[in-house]
Amino acid sequence: MATDLFADDLNALGNDDLYKAIKEFAGAQPNEGWRLDYTELWDDSALKNIAAFAHSFGGLLIVGVRKDKDDIAPELVGIESSVEYKTRIASAIAANISPVPSYDIFECHKPGAPNQKYCVVRVRESKVLHLVTKKRLEPVYIRNEDEVRPATAEQLRMLIDREREAPSASQNFGRRAIDLQVSKAVRSGYKDLDSAVWHTLYYEDSPTFLKLEMIPAEAVQLELDRSHETSLWQLVSDQYPRVADTVREGVALRAEVRGGSSYEVLWYHKKLDYEGRWRIMSAGEIGHATQVRYQLPGTGQYSWSVVDVARYLILFMQLSMKWWEANRYFGGGYLFAQLNVPRLALLRHPSDGYFIEAFDVLHRHSAPFSRPSIRKDAILPSPSPGTGSDAMAKVEYFTTTQKLPRLTTSLLNQLLRPLGYAVVWDLLQGSIASMVED
Repeated sequence: MATDLFADDLNALGNDDLYKAIKEFAGAQPNEGWRLDYTELWDDSALKNIAAFAHSFGGLLIVGVRKDKDDIAPELVGIESSVEYKTRIASAIAANISPVPSYDIFECHKPGAPNQKYCVVRVRESKVLHLVTKKRLEPVYIRNEDEVRPATAEQLRMLIDREREAPSASQNFGRRAIDLQVSKAVRSGYKDLDSAVWHTLYYEDSPTFLKLEMIPAEAVQLELDRSHETSLWQLVSDQYPRVADTVREGVALRAEVRGGSSYEVLWYHKKLDYEGRWRIMSAGEIGHATQVRYQLPGTGQYSWSVVDVARYLILFMQLSMKWWEANRYFGGGYLFAQLNVPRLALLRHPSDGYFIEAFDVLHRHSAPFSRPSIRKDAILPSPSPGTGSDAMAKVEYFTTTQKLPRLTTSLLNQLLRPLGYAVVWDLLQGSIASMVED
C-alpha cells in the first residue's frame, strides 16, 4: 500500500523509503489543491503557504519539487544543501509566523545524491489566527483551492470569530450529535400507506436501529434550499442503489420532512417493514438512521447482520465526504454511531458459520451466499449478547477514503465490545477491506 503523506507516520520511514513515497505521491497527485502545494525552493511564498494551510484545512507543502501551472506532472529537482535543510525551514517559520502553527517536517535526500534534499512540511488545521510578521508580506493568508491569497476583511472577520468561538464549538460536538440522533427516530409498522402523509400517521418506534451522525469540526453555515435537497437525494440514490430502485418500482415509499434548519428524506420498504432516513442540517451535519433487524425465513425469530452495519458505515462515510465536497468543506469532523439490537444474535451462514449480509442495500442480483461476508473467526461470539452500544471516530476529508477499512474496523470494534463480542483486528480488517474494494 502506498504511503499516505497526509496521515502516515513518516518518522518510521528510512531515507530511501521517504524519497520513494514523495516520488510516488507526486506522480499520483500531480495537481495542487486545497491541501497540497509544491515549491522548488523555500522562500516567502512558502511562509504564506504554511499560514494559509493553518487557516484553512491543514495541508502538505513539499519542498524540492517544481510544478508550474502549465506542467503536466511535478518534477523532483531537490534543493542543493550539504547540511540539514529542515532546520532552516523550522527557523523561518518560528521567526516569521506568530503564533507558530502546529506542523511536522520530514526530510530526505535522493538516493546516491546526499546533497539533493527534499522536505515534507505537514501543517495541521488551526482555529487560531496566525500572523505573518515578515516585512513586505501581508499579515493574514488563506487558501483558495490551489492558490494562496491575502485574507479579505470578511475572511479576516471570520477567522477572528472562529478563534473566539473555538472552545465552545469543540464542546458542542456531542450535543450536535445527540440533537441529530433524537431527530432521526427509526420507525416501523406504518399503516396508512396509501395516504400522501403516510409518514405522519400511525407508526411505532422501532426497537432496533443504527444511527450515524457526521459532525463537521466547523459550522459550514448553509442556507438550505431546493438545490441542497436535490443534491442529497441524488447522493443517496448513487450510494444506496436499492433505495432509489424500490421507490421507482413502487415497492417502497419516499417522503420529505423540512424544518427551519434541516431537511430529511424518509424511505420505507413496505414488504419488509424496513425504514431508512437521511438528514442534513444547515451547519453541515449529515445523519443516517436505519432499521437493522432481519427475520429468519419461516420463523418468528429476528437477528441482526454485522455485515449490514459494516456496509452502512462504509457507505455513510463515503456519502458524508461527497456531501462536504459538494458544499466546499474540506476539513475534518467526528462520526458518531449508535446501535440498538436488544439481545439479538448475529446473523450467520447456517453451514459455514460466516457472518453474512441480510439487507442488500446495493441491490445485487448474485446468489444468496456469494455476497459480502465476514469470516467466522474475526468475531468471537457472546454467550449473552447485550442491548446497545456507541462509537466515535475522528475523520478527515482528505484521508477518510484511504482509511475506510481501518475506520470501519475501529467503529465496529467499539460497537461490538459493549454487546459482549470480541474482534480479531487483523482478520476483521481484512474482511472489511474486501468489502471496500467490492
